[in-house]
Amino acid sequence: MNTQSFGQDLPLPPDPQAAQNIPIPPFVETIAVRLSWASSVAESETYRLLAAPYYHGAVTTENREQLLARFPFMAELDAPAPIADYTIMLVSLWLAIEEMYHRGKLLPDEIMQGLMAKTTTTHDA
Repeated sequence: MNTQSFGQDLPLPPDPQAAQNIPIPPFVETIAVRLSWASSVAESETYRLLAAPYYHGAVTTENREQLLARFPFMAELDAPAPIADYTIMLVSLWLAIEEMYHRGKLLPDEIMQGLMAKTTTTHDA
């Protein structure tokens, strides 16, 4: 029997910057998987983008630009920003995605629209 793997059970490839021994919170990988599915960006690329600020110890202007190019709903992210603020933003993003799943929004377009709507609501408040 020939089975085809789509990489869902495989660990993400090692990040080239991982040799720096910088601890990346484990939830970053979980968020990368969720965002990858919703945005059609490869998991390894999503993880690399989300983990980059941890290697710099803060969100740099370059980090922000790269994140916004793929994930426009992260517009509230400032640069430079402390890593603690970035971590809080990522956890909030993760919770927003999980909330949408629990409310029955399961299609990638629904998730992305929901994230964009939350960004718009945040900026209007």
